[in-house]
Amino acid sequence: MQRLFKRAVCLLSSVASCATMRWIGVMLALVGSSSSPAADLEEVVSQSFAATHNGWSSDEVLVHDQRNQAFLEACRQQLPDLADRDFNWTMLNLRKAKKLPGEVTKRKSHQHDTYRHAAEIAARQIEDRHGENIDRALCDTALRQEFDQAAHYLAPKTSSYLLRKAAIGLRKSHQLKPELVVRVADWGRTVTTFALRELQGDLEQIPKQPGVYLFADSSGYLYIGEAADLRKRLSDHLHDSDRPTLAKYLAKRTEDDSPVRVEIHAFDSNSAARQVAMRRAYESELIRSRKPKFNVRP
Repeated sequence: MQRLFKRAVCLLSSVASCATMRWIGVMLALVGSSSSPAADLEEVVSQSFAATHNGWSSDEVLVHDQRNQAFLEACRQQLPDLADRDFNWTMLNLRKAKKLPGEVTKRKSHQHDTYRHAAEIAARQIEDRHGENIDRALCDTALRQEFDQAAHYLAPKTSSYLLRKAAIGLRKSHQLKPELVVRVADWGRTVTTFALRELQGDLEQIPKQPGVYLFADSSGYLYIGEAADLRKRLSDHLHDSDRPTLAKYLAKRTEDDSPVRVEIHAFDSNSAARQVAMRRAYESELIRSRKPKFNVRP
């Protein structure tokens, strides 16, 4: 077919316009193409995984820095213009479709109890700020680093590898399902995270907007609340909280110099979040799914 098409090009070349000839050139390129870009990517990822995984699963190749770099380097040699996230995400999709070659012969299990909460909080922070689940986050270099930084703040002695594995385990056990209200109630939301000590030293960083705030440390979520004015409400908590158990706990953590994070979901002052009922619906959904230890109600 390609030979006949070329003969047609020769016959037309003396009478065809420039636009016509450009169109013919595009069609000839399409006829000569043997595969789609997606097919090429899947083939390269399959070959690279087979050559580098060394018996480990795709999850292990994703979360372990040295294994992931070996896999990505093999991919880049054939498709140098694509991003790392494309290779990693294609690998996970091929696994889900049961198209990934190679047998898994190596496994390593870990007990994540002491740092599982740090992994959960970091994973949910990525979801809150960027709308990306933990699989997507670990595929992307920048989001992977952000996850590591957030998790290490609460579990500084735990390796990135173990924190990532803990997050993957939470996802597999359906403990990281995104809250519906967080996905649909944008309301001009901005999400910021601060160390408790950082806010205590500069309350001006807290917006004077309606929103929801979350206290957390290495033991998990501590308290989730809502406010019409985040700066005023958080100022109350940081100086003399009307929640006695929370106030006592925060004071002790401050004395021990233990890390406590404050995540702030600030909404546009002209959005539906100006209504207390809407903020409480948002707050209640977070309380239900994240189970903070000092909240009495969802």
